[in-house]
Amino acid sequence: MPAPAILPRNVEAEVLVALEDARVVAITGPRQSGKTTLARAVAARRGGRYLTMDDPRIAAALRDDPFGMLVGPYPVVVDEFHLAGDPLLRAIKRLVDEDAARGRFLLTGSAHFLTVPTLSESLAGRIRLLEVWPLSQGELRRRRDRFADRTFGSTEALRRLRPEPVTRGEVMRAVCTGGFPEAVAGSARARRGWFADHVRTVTQGDIRALSSLHRAEDLPRLLALLAARTAQEINYNEIGRELSMPRSSLIDYVALLEVVGLWYRAPAWARNLTSRVIKHPKGFIADTGLAASLLGIDPEALLDPTTPAVGPLLKTFVAGELARQRAWSEIPYALRHFRDRQGPEVDLVLEGGDGRVAAIEVKASSTFGKADFRGLDLLADRVGSRFTNGVLLYLGDEVLPMGPKRTAMPISALWAP
Repeated sequence: MPAPAILPRNVEAEVLVALEDARVVAITGPRQSGKTTLARAVAARRGGRYLTMDDPRIAAALRDDPFGMLVGPYPVVVDEFHLAGDPLLRAIKRLVDEDAARGRFLLTGSAHFLTVPTLSESLAGRIRLLEVWPLSQGELRRRRDRFADRTFGSTEALRRLRPEPVTRGEVMRAVCTGGFPEAVAGSARARRGWFADHVRTVTQGDIRALSSLHRAEDLPRLLALLAARTAQEINYNEIGRELSMPRSSLIDYVALLEVVGLWYRAPAWARNLTSRVIKHPKGFIADTGLAASLLGIDPEALLDPTTPAVGPLLKTFVAGELARQRAWSEIPYALRHFRDRQGPEVDLVLEGGDGRVAAIEVKASSTFGKADFRGLDLLADRVGSRFTNGVLLYLGDEVLPMGPKRTAMPISALWAP
């Protein structure tokens, strides 16, 4: 789906609310996910001032005279804030301590702000952190996708959704396109080049700026190995053998890929410490367009259901949409997975802050059977009354009841209005 030059972001409303509540708001996320466009939009809406570290003159002034640069009108937006270092951080801390007015500063950064030295200590109690992911499928259609919230509601209301019909080919094109604005707007050929440049910039530029690595040249290959294992439990020993890298070093390298927003993990869900549950996290590439590019996969290859990457990429696609929706969900939730030692598993578990649990199984087929609900049934039994809904997302076109709190739904339910 071609994207207009600028699309409204669903998280913008959350940023505006945060500016009413906190003295400093920071938006983080992967490079090129749309943070700068969002920050400019917020500054314009609120009548604020926009400063960017990408401008050498502004960057020098922010480093040399931060107090002189951080004058209103507010909010003052500092784009790529993490590049300015501690002097700017100390100046902001002093200014918000002297004047506790809300919404004074909006900061953006590609690297996770908690990696900036002393940030969490210096601005503790003064800062609100929000994530900006690549575009969701709802945002591409100019709508506020709320599927995650609906899974915590009544089953009857969930089943009243009427997802738009989509073909397998349309889904696979969405998978291979992903949500990075520049990638969405380009042709398939341009997209391949953009992803290659993006990986090079982040692994050889951003990560090198964050940490001194002895084998930074291995990062693109590591990312490709993670793409080949996306939506699977993390096996550091296996990956380490392929890279001939010690486990301890590998863990550090993977953590840096997580810091810059190219990869993330979903911890295992467990009601308690029982040994019946496997507690290894699953790892996901943060954008399926990036994952498909790393794997050299195109939509035509994914039309063949026997292609090994079909299932993992579709699960990664669903996980990514649910991870994006967390930024504007009315119900805070953690993204997890479940697997019992005896075999039954659930691809994704949404655990609400209030203890409610919803579960999502993903099937890369237009058909399914009762056996596909085994993991959902077991998890529902474990959770008891806190279990709200178990949904099987599939490539068919009907919403079908499959028992109490169990429903099969087209994958387009993820972005249904």
